[in-house]
Amino acid sequence: MKQSIFFLTILLVSALSNGQNSNYEILWDQVEKLENEGLVQSALKSVEYISVKSRNEKNTSQLIKTMLYKSKFTLILEEDSQLKIINDFKTEIAKSEYPTKNILESLLGNLYWQYFNQNRHTFYNRTKTKEKVDTTDFRTWDLQTLFNEIHIHYQNSLESGLMLQLEPLNKFDVLLNLEKDSKIYRPTLFDFLNHNALDFYKTNETNITKPAYKFEIDNINFLADAETYANLNLESKDSTSLQLNALKIFQDLICFHLNDKEPYALADVNIERLKFVNEYATFNDKQLILLNALKTESTKLNSHEVSGLYDFEIATIYYQQSNQYQPKKNEEYRWKAKKVITICKAVIEKFPKSKAADKSIILKQLIEQESIQITYENYLPIQQHSRLLVRYKNLDNLNFEIFKL
Repeated sequence: MKQSIFFLTILLVSALSNGQNSNYEILWDQVEKLENEGLVQSALKSVEYISVKSRNEKNTSQLIKTMLYKSKFTLILEEDSQLKIINDFKTEIAKSEYPTKNILESLLGNLYWQYFNQNRHTFYNRTKTKEKVDTTDFRTWDLQTLFNEIHIHYQNSLESGLMLQLEPLNKFDVLLNLEKDSKIYRPTLFDFLNHNALDFYKTNETNITKPAYKFEIDNINFLADAETYANLNLESKDSTSLQLNALKIFQDLICFHLNDKEPYALADVNIERLKFVNEYATFNDKQLILLNALKTESTKLNSHEVSGLYDFEIATIYYQQSNQYQPKKNEEYRWKAKKVITICKAVIEKFPKSKAADKSIILKQLIEQESIQITYENYLPIQQHSRLLVRYKNLDNLNFEIFKL
């Protein structure tokens, strides 16, 4: 079970695509047929043939796909399969060039990261060592060593950034599970690899040893508008800090998309940045600063549908605040839910076919959903009235019937 979970990450980006070259499509159909018949060894031989063909034709997408399938079959056929898969990726990376190397480095980072997530308690119980116990067997490493290795591979995947920015992501459709309109938010290989790395850097792993000069998100300008944030100097002695590297990646993506003709990709990464900073910031009044930042960005893009994405985030914060309302105890947030409905209705009416409208419809339905909860006493006192606690929402009337037993 662990082995199949370990491979889940790379399977998530592996899927047959209608955009394949017809010759490759026939070959992959044969692989799928053999696999379905349980002839895994034969399927692996077919994959090896595709690997040679794609290498000779310098077909990056197909070559990477063969790596994914060889790894899949290795899990079934061999012992110590996890170690072999990692070593196979390292071998392929050593003889690969851009952009194949960048993608493989990113996938290798994923593999290490996924292995940690499945074995985190093992790493928690290990003492930090000055050097790697075994330079090739990652299963013997301590937590800090593993995270350093993951960091190296994600950084390697982001090398040649200017070239990655010129690489349309649709060239790699064969490796992706595509969602509707996903390309407008991740148009290039630069976007894909940076966002993939962000999934690692955004984690808050508290068991990593922190230096005395550890980096903290303590500058309110980290919640500034996109243009201001793009020009910040992000430097620290704690150069391996996950949060610092996350902020640098956000900055690179924002700088890249700042002058786009359409603001979809910029809005997407900018909102992700604002939410990340708000989660880990150490300064006071961060939610109020976040709200002001969201309102500023929404106003700038008032006539474009992505302004609705900022408005939705504002509505989400108000919704969270509305849940803190308590009659006669905490009256401050009494009408926040009403504000949420107003914002959602405005987004739906102004941009009815937008992603923001779809999100707003769901949030509006959540608030307007009818609910009732009745709590009664386990033991009823003799000759006294018993009590019920009734909590209800969006109901005009409650009717009760009492029956004598």
